[in-house]
Amino acid sequence: MEQQRKAAHSGWYHETQSSQQGHLPLDPHAALIQDRFLLGLENQLDPTLRQLINDRHGLLRASRACYDTLFPDSLSISRTETLSLYDRLSSALTVAQVSGVQCLCSHYAARLAPLSSPDASRESNIRQTHITQFARLLATQPTLITAPMLNQLYDVGLSTRDIVTFTQLIGFVSYQARVLAVLNGLRGRAAAVLPGFPSPEGCEQKGFSLAMLHWTSRLPEVVPETASRHQQDVLDLIAPDARSSSFYTLLVHDADALSEFSAVFNNIMQAGERPKAGWRELSAVTTSQLNGCLYCAGIHGRLYLEAGGDETLIDELFKENHRDDAVDYVSQKRADAKEAALLEAVITLTRTPERFDARRLHGLSDAGYSATQSLDILLTAALFSWSNRLIQTLGDTLNK
Repeated sequence: MEQQRKAAHSGWYHETQSSQQGHLPLDPHAALIQDRFLLGLENQLDPTLRQLINDRHGLLRASRACYDTLFPDSLSISRTETLSLYDRLSSALTVAQVSGVQCLCSHYAARLAPLSSPDASRESNIRQTHITQFARLLATQPTLITAPMLNQLYDVGLSTRDIVTFTQLIGFVSYQARVLAVLNGLRGRAAAVLPGFPSPEGCEQKGFSLAMLHWTSRLPEVVPETASRHQQDVLDLIAPDARSSSFYTLLVHDADALSEFSAVFNNIMQAGERPKAGWRELSAVTTSQLNGCLYCAGIHGRLYLEAGGDETLIDELFKENHRDDAVDYVSQKRADAKEAALLEAVITLTRTPERFDARRLHGLSDAGYSATQSLDILLTAALFSWSNRLIQTLGDTLNK
């Protein structure tokens, strides 16, 4: 499958759009916007809502820094870092497309358009096919990513560092798409649905529980004692036990991306006066279950209960017989309006960000959540659309 760019009515087609009837108009200004994370959408909000967003200055700073790390203006490749800027931006566009968020597609399309595509050799075509298909699958069905698929990335020339960076950027754009969907909801409109992209099927993951689970990496980790000084500094900064964590010693292959991911995570999950807020933990559990992430669902299920959450609700969510429709089932039968509104908002944002609109925000408000709490819930769902993909792709979750 060769990557294609086709001129048509001043439009630009990425490979994943080539079978559609319509086209995505190329807006050259979309590449030049100053804030490449929020894409200027916050400036279209009511001043009170804009202030609500801008108050998260630590989160915005980390998110913008992560964008700059993953998608710089220029990039040199080497033996251990083979992902070109074209590879990164074409993958970002694939993720943006399957999220259905129009402004995000326009942005990555505009940044990608001036770049030279890879040569048309058989090896290059095979490489681009694997990269595109992997990005699309991880963006839509993270439970289907297997260890042999990572080996296929090795087979087409990606290094361990490349695979870590690649997974980070797919997770980041998944997160970015959902943040932009929330901003569009605050503007009173949906993010816009691109034609030809049906909603993904729900995952069929089984085995959700509150039991302590173990995560093991599928790829070689960095040995802290022989790591670079920068890698060691990042590990020491992000967590006291990072040097003994397989997750962190794997992600530190790309130390800059790990540093910003950790900053985003902390700015969302430790915001406000209540770091262990029940609504935030329930959002994490719900998103993780929708994405099929056993490890994150178990951890944040326990944290939800520590924050005073309802044990019956967790039992209902983790029941085996509901599988992929567990969250839908529980949200429809719960008598508690606050829990039902949270579940419904997270379902929409996680599964179909392009359809997230003001109705879900009003639902949270009507159920009694403050504007700050509602934003907490939605930012958490966006974050775990990133975090879940790292956990599910790069390692295996096992019983202790």
